[in-house]
Amino acid sequence: MQLTVDAAFDERFGAAESVAALRLRSVLAVPLRQKGRVIGTIYVDHRYRSAAFDSEAVELACELADIAAVAIENARLVEENRRRQEEIDRFNQRLSDDLGRREAELMEVKARLGDDRAGLRHPYAGLVGRSAAIVELLRTLDRVTDSTLPVVLFGESGTGKELVARALHEHGPRRDRAFVAVNCGALPEPLLESELFGHVRGAFTGAERDRRGLFEVADGGTLFLDEIADTSLAMQTRLLRVLQEHEVRRVGDEKTRRVDVRIVAASNRDLDGLVGRGEFREDLYYRLNVVPIRVPPLRERVQDIPDLAEHILTRGAGGRPARTVARAALARLCAYAWPGNVRELENELARAAALADGPIEVMHLSAQVAAASPPPAARQPRGRELQLRPQVEALERSLVEEALRRTGGNQTAAARLLGLSRFGLQKKLRRYGIATAD
Repeated sequence: MQLTVDAAFDERFGAAESVAALRLRSVLAVPLRQKGRVIGTIYVDHRYRSAAFDSEAVELACELADIAAVAIENARLVEENRRRQEEIDRFNQRLSDDLGRREAELMEVKARLGDDRAGLRHPYAGLVGRSAAIVELLRTLDRVTDSTLPVVLFGESGTGKELVARALHEHGPRRDRAFVAVNCGALPEPLLESELFGHVRGAFTGAERDRRGLFEVADGGTLFLDEIADTSLAMQTRLLRVLQEHEVRRVGDEKTRRVDVRIVAASNRDLDGLVGRGEFREDLYYRLNVVPIRVPPLRERVQDIPDLAEHILTRGAGGRPARTVARAALARLCAYAWPGNVRELENELARAAALADGPIEVMHLSAQVAAASPPPAARQPRGRELQLRPQVEALERSLVEEALRRTGGNQTAAARLLGLSRFGLQKKLRRYGIATAD
């Protein structure tokens, strides 16, 4: 602060041409301070009177300086916020334009995938999905449904091999006859033998009457032998005879019966490797493995998960309105590896639907699914395997998590890194169920 009672005789102003030219007598200058920094000055003078400013005037000027400094700083912050808001608006517009282009690309991809599936000979309503992996499987089915050749379905547990076997039967010439399924690994060998080939009265304890086996029940239709690799070598010998001779003999019987059955076998184990180790008959392997079909695991058809989830929830609703899946929860479903495949997805959605009162949120998912986060490489779509929304949401979530990691959980600093307002960041935290210490 500078105060003089007579500038004409004050050494501090003696060299100032403005003081001499204006013939100033009294001068009062008070700095404007903001956070210890001088941002300006309040200047008052009187050219006729000396000692025009007393202590009361000085106090008033200091108070005015404090108020003015706050007002100027607020104006600066308002201008800075306006400028940042304009930048955010421009960023949001670019993002909106980009999303619009991606939506158009998605519609184009869906149209192409839809055309691929529309070109199939059969609808295959029970096999949900439009991914490249599932369309390739359906095209293979299209080529073999009309034949009677044996088929072996290879695939992990829970991928839906029985659904594929049913699709082969229901769209083939045997659709009007029986489709019979048996899990070869679920029955002990004596019971499995009786189950497959039947028995006559008195063949063993408890055999009180003649009973047809599943080969006879499926005569003219299809017999699905699930987990064929779990059968013993002796059982494999009997199966081989049926495939070669098209005849079965009931347990305890002396005569044979002709059967016309299409065999569809399935295994989640490498039959070729089992043959090499002597655990599966080579001759049976070549009899069965005329048309090998691989059923892809769910992790290879992630883009089908939204359609699968909708199908599963609708089927499980029992006529009531089906649950929907929130976007954040759907992103976690798409990020999870699903070692149990579609069967695990069905169980997960059944559990989540029972816990949810409305849409299924992240908090309704099991801990391992809720914690799923795709690695960077897995977030890159390849070829036509695109599902835009889960990919964008997964990327957005990973960027938010990375910004919070870099800033130690400080939301203000993370929002600045992301080019968002703090309020905008908090909306994304709520959407993706991300908790912070801030």
